[in-house]
Amino acid sequence: MFPILLGIFSSCENNYSPKPKGYFRIATPAKEYQSSSIPCNYSFEYNKQAKILAKKNCWYDLKYPNLRATLQLTYKAVTESNLDTLLAEGHNLAYEHTVKADGIEEKLFLNEEDNVYGILFQLQGNAATSMQFFVTDSAKHFLRGVLYYYATPNADSLQPVNEFMLGEMQHLMESLKWQN
Repeated sequence: MFPILLGIFSSCENNYSPKPKGYFRIATPAKEYQSSSIPCNYSFEYNKQAKILAKKNCWYDLKYPNLRATLQLTYKAVTESNLDTLLAEGHNLAYEHTVKADGIEEKLFLNEEDNVYGILFQLQGNAATSMQFFVTDSAKHFLRGVLYYYATPNADSLQPVNEFMLGEMQHLMESLKWQN
């Protein structure tokens, strides 16, 4: 009888290991681009799956409906007295998110051929925006872009979308042309 009881008690192991939460697979659009045909002082290429929506004063939203993402573009004309203010504002608006972000990485952008210079900000962690940028020619034009998701910020679940949108924002910056 003792061997049976020993067998019953030793065979019942409570070896439970918690499973991590799973996330849905997010399919990103193909990287196919088209030229913008906006009546403003700048033009760029954007993804064919994105929808461009005009706002006011040459401000636009690039909506990625399948990703529930919007890239807000804000244009301002540069004058002799406002360039420093616009640059400081671009930095300050990015760094306002450091309250929730775990860190921030700046990438310098230089396109001397097309006279486009700027900074791309990548925020790590669960901030309201994961990426922002601004570009300027330092004489007439200033463009700022901010990426928002219409979902609860979760860096883990949004990682594939963040990687895709990083490429989209870099392509927009690289294809940007100023109109004089």
